[in-house]
Amino acid sequence: MKTFKNLNHFLLAVLIIFSGVTFSQIKNTPVSNSKIKKQNFPQFSVAPSGGAIFPLSRDFRADFKPGGVVGLDLGLKINKEVGLYGKFNYMFMSSKKSGAPIGQYMEFSAGPRYYFTHPKLKSQVYFEGGAGAYYFNQNSYIDPIDNTVTVAQVSQTNAGINGGVGASLFLSDAVSILAKTKYHNVFTRTGSIGFMTVNAGLEFTFK
Repeated sequence: MKTFKNLNHFLLAVLIIFSGVTFSQIKNTPVSNSKIKKQNFPQFSVAPSGGAIFPLSRDFRADFKPGGVVGLDLGLKINKEVGLYGKFNYMFMSSKKSGAPIGQYMEFSAGPRYYFTHPKLKSQVYFEGGAGAYYFNQNSYIDPIDNTVTVAQVSQTNAGINGGVGASLFLSDAVSILAKTKYHNVFTRTGSIGFMTVNAGLEFTFK
């Protein structure tokens, strides 16, 4: 429960900071009667990022601690409101079982992205949802309680879906700060596994 409280506090802080930046940009944006420069589409983007993973489903949370995430987003913005994305995430979590190796997830997913825009803002908030493949691996290890027992390696690929919100905070026409949080649901033979990721990084745009 302490982990969830800390996560809620972190997400609340992110929203407050983004709201402050947004308000500041609206307040300080000069009003001009000249025509707003028309944007060119499509726009391509690449965004390396890092962050954290938080196990949420009961069994997954019982086996693993929160861990780290390293990812790469590829984006294609079709117009001001609609885009597509493809994503790779490498996630790693320490096991709660004594002597067990880390658990590793690799995510390959893609889907649509919808942007919420404002005429006075260059920063944007968006919603994205996707589907893809999730590969999980945990190497075999010797049971620390009984040295004669070897726990088998777990290696499997399953389908999954994800969805969440993100923000692109404008720095220049070519560079923005990316921040996002997403919920993932991975389908397994015995049910499903749920976890949340929080990512932040730099987004490079090519127009």
